[in-house]
Amino acid sequence: MPARTSVAKRFQLFDRAVAGMGKRLLKVRAPAQMITALRWGADEMETTYAQTSARVRATVACRDGCDFCCHVPVDVQAHEVFFAADHIQVHFSPAALIKLLARLARHRDRIGALAGGARVTSRSPCPLLRAGSCSIYPARPEACRAHHTSDAAVCEAHRHDPTTDLAKVYVPALRARLLAVKFGLDEAIETLGYDERCYDFGSALHEALTDSLCLMRWMRRQSAFPDNCLARSDS
Repeated sequence: MPARTSVAKRFQLFDRAVAGMGKRLLKVRAPAQMITALRWGADEMETTYAQTSARVRATVACRDGCDFCCHVPVDVQAHEVFFAADHIQVHFSPAALIKLLARLARHRDRIGALAGGARVTSRSPCPLLRAGSCSIYPARPEACRAHHTSDAAVCEAHRHDPTTDLAKVYVPALRARLLAVKFGLDEAIETLGYDERCYDFGSALHEALTDSLCLMRWMRRQSAFPDNCLARSDS
């Protein structure tokens, strides 16, 4: 039977994330302070992964160059977008940024043209994917940080056939721990009144990188991005 994380431990991780992020957000007065707080949250997820038992981590099939999960839509909240945008602005050259913006624009147009719930089952390389690897790995969204499976072949099948059941190859103990932290971070941000809407990562990232006022609006508890960036199944 797969190892599992106790309910008590999950609540402990959740409560720690809520308290830690909440305390930091209350001190935020400027964009740079916000990014520092969000970095703490990302580090908390990485620490939680590292502190998971070696026996559990040994069952993870994810490796460098394994990019099957990088072809599916990614749902995010605004804070994840701003953390990624800051990383890009700091680490990408002007030429690399121009190329990325072009890929993000194409992604946004493609997503915007999908009818009904087609986005959920759509498949296309993430605009941040370069040579099989994530070009913003230290700043990747929470969903990406929490995604690990024990069988890459099932991930490959899911890329080609969205009806493939990924749940059967999740690593229960690891997933439970990481989701507890993720939900705790999200809870702290939502409790303090920040925009909690669910966005399509690529579309919202394009908006964040082309409209410098997005972050300020979000920090004023306004909607971070326009409705056409939402990850709606009916869009």
